[in-house]
Formats: sequence, structure tokens, C-alpha cells
Amino acid sequence: MGEHDQNEVQQLDASMKTSKVTLREWEWFSPQQPPFRVTGLPWFGEEGLYRRLPQQPPEQIRPEVDRLADYPTGAQLRFATDSPKLAVQVELAAPAGMYQMPATGQCGIDCYMGPIGNMTYVGTAKFAADAAAYEAVLFDGAAAEWREVTLNMPLYQGVRRITVGLASTAGLRPFAGFASGKRVLLYGTSITHGACATRPGMAYPNVLSRMFPIEFVSFGFSGNAQGEPGVARLIAGVDEPALLVLDYEGNTPSTERLSVSLPEFISIVRERHPEVPILVISQIPLARESYDGDMLRRRLERKHIQLATVERLCAAGDSNVHFCDGESLLGADWHECTTDGIHPSDLGYYRIAHALRPIIAGLLRW
Repeated sequence: MGEHDQNEVQQLDASMKTSKVTLREWEWFSPQQPPFRVTGLPWFGEEGLYRRLPQQPPEQIRPEVDRLADYPTGAQLRFATDSPKLAVQVELAAPAGMYQMPATGQCGIDCYMGPIGNMTYVGTAKFAADAAAYEAVLFDGAAAEWREVTLNMPLYQGVRRITVGLASTAGLRPFAGFASGKRVLLYGTSITHGACATRPGMAYPNVLSRMFPIEFVSFGFSGNAQGEPGVARLIAGVDEPALLVLDYEGNTPSTERLSVSLPEFISIVRERHPEVPILVISQIPLARESYDGDMLRRRLERKHIQLATVERLCAAGDSNVHFCDGESLLGADWHECTTDGIHPSDLGYYRIAHALRPIIAGLLRW
């Protein structure tokens, strides 16, 4: 994007009309350098890429999974600053283009202030939906006092480059860190991935990350979480898992395949992590079930398979495998909690995260 002392950015005012704001007295930083910390990307320290799997995975994975790994859903930039203003420059792999999801969720960045457990949302990047690169001010006019900042990265688009702009007089420090060096790993469908959240911070793994002082890693692969052994081995290879959440039922090709893939996936993880808690979550209800009896029947069959698998493993001596009924996550009025009858709205994601909170707290013993 060139030199920035005379740079101009496109912003949208409250009436959604475009206006130009000249950036003056900014200093720009790469989050690939300390004191920034990139979380939610286990291979970032080795490869420096905003990618959720290794660039050349040692396990064979389908091209669709490899492509989706370039979308850094669940990744966060964390730091502390006393800057009264903050901006970002973002170079995407491509512009927004999803009919059922706002560009702010697909390609945007949103910003929270404060420590984990007491974070406040303060802004989302504003940009033209057809832009493959943008600059945006996330906040301006704040008090010049020290605060932790968390930036949630785009959910459904690759990110080639990010720089963070602060006031030229501002200080910069590492964020306070986590209470544990372990990670919560979540493997699942487009719902784990974050479709159709209006902004990145509303995907349920990101909502959970504001509740617990531990790193969350989202292995949501939209439409492509089929429980393959290669993906299971990659996830099992992540160091220091505190918890593994399996929420992939909705992408399995058949009920029969789920009955095979679930115990196989758990067995692969157990080879590497014999004691890590594993939480199996069944699918949330879908709007079509209100009139499609076959769809309802299939979901109930798959739920039964998952519950039976967990019960069988527990009976065999694995007391660290647990089941959560997805039907309970959205509440009694679950049909009001999606964007398209399948994918949660922000309300749906908020409810999922808050329903999972006590379950995860119990498994983490917090």
C-alpha cells in the first residue's frame, strides 16, 4: 500500500455513506514481531502464515480442507498499548463474496479492549465489500491509558498481510498472557467455522475465548469436517491440548460413516493424548425439521450414535470422553437463532457459547 504519511482510508459514517479520513501521525507495526502475539494458529511460530494447518501438511488432506485452512477463523492478535487510536491495513486473498454472510464477518477485523473475562467490543473494520485490501480505523479518541487489545481476524477469507497502526507517541507491550500454556481445540463444521456471524468476534470459539484465560484454536472447516484420519492426526499433533471439542456431525456423508469416524478419531487422539478431555457435541436443530420428518429422524439417529459411542468408551474405562446434546444449546426458541435455517446468527452463537461455558469450565476444572 506504499507510504502512509499521506495515506487516505475509506470509512463509512453512521449513515453508511463513504467519507475520507486522512491518517496523520501514525506508526505501523507488523504483528509478526514482538510484542504482538498471534493466537489460534498453532503453526504460526514456525511458518509465519495466517493459516490454521501447516503449509505442507505431513498428513494427506483433501484440497477443500487445505483451502479452508487459509481462512484464519479463530485467530487473534493480542497486545497492550496506551494509544488513543488504532487502525489496521489488511491485504486479503480475495474480496468478500458470500450471499448469506456480511463482508464484515467474512473479511473484516473487529476489536476488543480489556483483559480476558472483562473485554469490551469497540469497533469493526469498515471497508468496501468488493475490496481485496483495505485500511480502517477501529477506534480513535480513547484515553491515552494502558489497555489490552484483541483483534479477531477474518472468518472466511485468506489474509496475506496485516499491519497495525498506533499513534506515533504510543507505547506497546505484550498482553498479560494466559493462565495456562495449553490450548482448547475445536474441530467442526461451518458452525464452528463461524458462518454466518456478522463480525469475527461473534463466532462461538471467539466468544468462548473471551471467557477463559486460555488459547482457543478453531479447526472449523466449513462443509468439510468429515472426521478424516489425516485431519485427526494433524489435530492430535498440536502440543498441550487442554480440551478437544468434536462438533463435526453435520458434515459427515452418512450416519454409517459417523459411526466409524467418531471412534476412529477419538482413538487417534488417544494415541497421542491419553488423558485429554474430549467433548462430543451433537448437531443443533435445523429449521427444516419443523416439516421434514426424515431430516429430524436422521439427526436423532446420529445423536444416538454419538451418545452410544461416548457411553461405550466410558464403559471401557475412558472417563474423559463426554457428550453434549446440541439440541439444548440454542434454547426453547431455537428456530429464532439462525440466519438461514442452518447457521447461527449472532444471537445463536452467543447462546451456544454461554451454554457451553459451564461445561467447558467443568472439563478445564476452572
